[in-house]
Amino acid sequence: MKAFVTSIGEPTTELCLWSLNRLGLETILIEDHKTSPTTLYEKLEMIFDEVDDDFLRVDADVVVNQNILGLVEQTELWWYQALCFGWFAQDLIHGGIQFIRKQALPAIRQHIKEAENQDRPESYLSRLAEFHNPRVFGTYEKVCGIHGFKQNDTERIKAVKLRRGVYGNYDWELAERLDSL
Repeated sequence: MKAFVTSIGEPTTELCLWSLNRLGLETILIEDHKTSPTTLYEKLEMIFDEVDDDFLRVDADVVVNQNILGLVEQTELWWYQALCFGWFAQDLIHGGIQFIRKQALPAIRQHIKEAENQDRPESYLSRLAEFHNPRVFGTYEKVCGIHGFKQNDTERIKAVKLRRGVYGNYDWELAERLDSL
């Protein structure tokens, strides 16, 4: 199974790749280049153009655990997002890991251009009617990793959460105190 890791240079990128490789997953790193940062939309477009089979898409600030193997065994839905422990939320969160089956690819490819200017293009695509009538998108209810641990750009992350209107859902003080240990 291929696991595409999307990175903006997170300090956990190598650990993310290692955590996937040690479970027998084939990893493909898609990262920003120092001279030309790549948007998440552009990275997703590259992935969706390349894949022809079921695959994982993992944020580089996620370190996965063995539960991801159970995720890739799921057959009921076409698209699963995984639960992770969110470092800054200090709680369970959705996202950071997506398992997408090949059955979802035609709808994704048909609508990918619509997602280009979305703040969260993958979330936009997951909300398409094709995935909810009948429902073929959902959450895998086991924690599959830790998301956001040891990130060194907290101010950027805070700005993103503020822009999305979810800043208050995070325990910034606790995360920062834990990071300082």
